[in-house]
Amino acid sequence: MKLSEIDITRLFSVGSKMSLMVWADGPNWPVSYTSPNVVELIGYSKEDFESQRVDYKRLVHPDDYDRIRAEAADAVADLTRESVNHSDYRIRHADGHWVWVSDTTLIDRYEDGSRRNMFGYLIDITERKSLELALELERNRLKLLLDATRLGTWEWNPQSGQVLFNERWAQMFGYSTAELGDHVDSWSSRLHPDDYDRVWELVRAHRDGETPFYESMHRLRHRDGHYLYVLDRGKVIERDSSGKATRFAGTLTDISAQKHSEMEARRAAHAKSVFLANMSHEIRTPLHGILGIASVLKDTDLDANQRNLVATIKESGGYLLNTLNDVLDLTRAEEGQLRIHRGRSDVVAIFDHLQTLFAQTAVTKDIKLSIRVNTEVPKILLLDKARVLQVLSNLINNAIKFTENGEVEVVAGWQKDNNHKKGELVVTVKDSGVGIEDTRRIWQLFEQERSGIDQAQSGTGLGLAIVRHLVQLMNGTVRVDSRLGEGSTFTVTLPSSAMAENELADPTFVGLERLPPMRCLVVDDNSVNRLIISEMLKTLQQQCELANNATEALELLQQRPFDVVFMDIHMPELDGLQATKMIRDMPLKQPYIVALTANAFVETKTQALRAGMDNYVTKPFVREDIARILIQAADALDANQQKGDQ
Repeated sequence: MKLSEIDITRLFSVGSKMSLMVWADGPNWPVSYTSPNVVELIGYSKEDFESQRVDYKRLVHPDDYDRIRAEAADAVADLTRESVNHSDYRIRHADGHWVWVSDTTLIDRYEDGSRRNMFGYLIDITERKSLELALELERNRLKLLLDATRLGTWEWNPQSGQVLFNERWAQMFGYSTAELGDHVDSWSSRLHPDDYDRVWELVRAHRDGETPFYESMHRLRHRDGHYLYVLDRGKVIERDSSGKATRFAGTLTDISAQKHSEMEARRAAHAKSVFLANMSHEIRTPLHGILGIASVLKDTDLDANQRNLVATIKESGGYLLNTLNDVLDLTRAEEGQLRIHRGRSDVVAIFDHLQTLFAQTAVTKDIKLSIRVNTEVPKILLLDKARVLQVLSNLINNAIKFTENGEVEVVAGWQKDNNHKKGELVVTVKDSGVGIEDTRRIWQLFEQERSGIDQAQSGTGLGLAIVRHLVQLMNGTVRVDSRLGEGSTFTVTLPSSAMAENELADPTFVGLERLPPMRCLVVDDNSVNRLIISEMLKTLQQQCELANNATEALELLQQRPFDVVFMDIHMPELDGLQATKMIRDMPLKQPYIVALTANAFVETKTQALRAGMDNYVTKPFVREDIARILIQAADALDANQQKGDQ
């Protein structure tokens, strides 16, 4: 059966995605015939083409034109060719956008072989082409990403064991892909023996659907024998009808440099911690003697000059202790070990304490010090009182230090939020001092703002770094406004909650009137330390005996009962931790054991408590610290007695 022109036209008019075209011989590729649906394909009508109002040649995209013209010319010139197979190209729609078409053209020749007509069909492939281009773009982006990140890739069939590595994966370990082989053994045989079982367990867990993905950091052996640290990640991307994994793909990253840097940083951090622990101990031990003796002397019969000398000793020792504590706090903050302990705190009492603490310093410099709490501030707030005092003490100390004349004003205010109990404690510390030129520099560790500051006003550069760390830990903010020569204003904002007054339960405000007499044993190999604590205990009306070492202490405990034992941790032969464990195993009335140490690190406190000690005090300590410990000991002993009576 032979199709007529009408039949062909009907056939091509069925859909809008395919149109028939007949091109006559001519310079502008004139269209002598087209199916009516061409208007739906590229927006021009059948009459537009057949009347020559539209030249087909001018519709072809400029970037495609030379290629299309060359393909057609080559086909026409080759008398054996009966068709032209054009690659996809673009033609301009009547509304201006570009339409991707697939063009299959047949050549109609005269008897001498010259071209008469060319006819064929155009198919709108814009949608398919867009998907192809998007896919190609994604492939290129993935390739660029893999090249940029230097990722190795792999694919593994868990059923057959076949594995494929890309070139980058092979290069990481000094091989070519051909040398690696195509079985999973070529990978597993390179695993470090200490990592082997763990890695395979992670692979199995994901392969069997127990984990959402596979991720492992382990070591793989390089061709030359050394091991690389790698981060290996993957996922099952195909399973068969029974649910078994048939395609497992992933990436490999060489993290050796980062891992070695991390290990080096850990070694450095450990060395720093050991150094700080040793230095802290060595400094605290003599400092304990200085402050301890001074605290005992101040309660003796002294004349005015002697009291001033003792006060000077305490002030100088206190400054040294604060500096040492600042260094340790910064170390803890950097290592994430600094903790905030919020409790119910009397706000007025906090600021009264600050007034007492700095009043004499302000008088000595002839500076007016004004500290007040606005009436809207709740009396009791949930705060870490010790850290708040540390922050404000640093700021007030700086304000007084860098103010030669004028005043320092400290004001506490309260900003409520929608919840009537919650809000922010806002404290401003304003001075009329030298001011600050570079307000960004002052927050950096060991940095000081130098303009207008002479050597007499210099310090460690630790205070404001500590302030920033502590305020951030308390979820607050601190800012400074300053002009050189006009003074500075520091504003600290701390989120908090108001508490009822009857909820106050702060041991700091408990007096010594209920402290009962107890029999105390002091165990320390240092004679100065024994002298200091024994004198403190005597002023607190406590009975006290001394032991030069742990062995002597064990003998005394077997001879007679003691209520409280103050045990030095670091002693020769038998240390305080070992002695405590032995005491806890002895068949005697168990005393309340308090650790004494110059080591201020959290690890030491943890070790002491695990050894069986009940409490912990860091040297240097003062009489008030021992009093607080004794109150806690009395409460604990009373509670134990009541349990025994039941």
